[in-house]
Amino acid sequence: MDYAKLPLSFKGELHIEPDEFTLEATRLIVHADKVSFEFVGADGNGGAFTVSGVAQRTGNGTFLMQGVKPEYKTTVACPVGDFEFLVVEIKSNGTGDATQDSCYLEGVWREKNPPAEWAFSGTLVPFKST
Repeated sequence: MDYAKLPLSFKGELHIEPDEFTLEATRLIVHADKVSFEFVGADGNGGAFTVSGVAQRTGNGTFLMQGVKPEYKTTVACPVGDFEFLVVEIKSNGTGDATQDSCYLEGVWREKNPPAEWAFSGTLVPFKST
């Protein structure tokens, strides 16, 4: 990773496994020591939700945020869990223009009660403000 280019901001759809809900990165900001994120999604239980936070780099090279609480739009569901970003890889387009780079992302969302786990992954494109 070229740390001279950081922080970089990305967005895009994420694939969920098992495929039980939708999840989109509306903003993912990659720093050398942390990953800031804002995701939106929808599930069959609580409906539309947002989840955001800052995952700190761990000793094994992943980024972890504990105590994540999604905010649901229409219900009072309050699951609490962890987000762990296992792979955060900036892919250069080869031109030296960081605004054209992409970010490959793999991670796991773990909820505690009841216990559940979903893998997420995707290739995100640069975030451009309008």
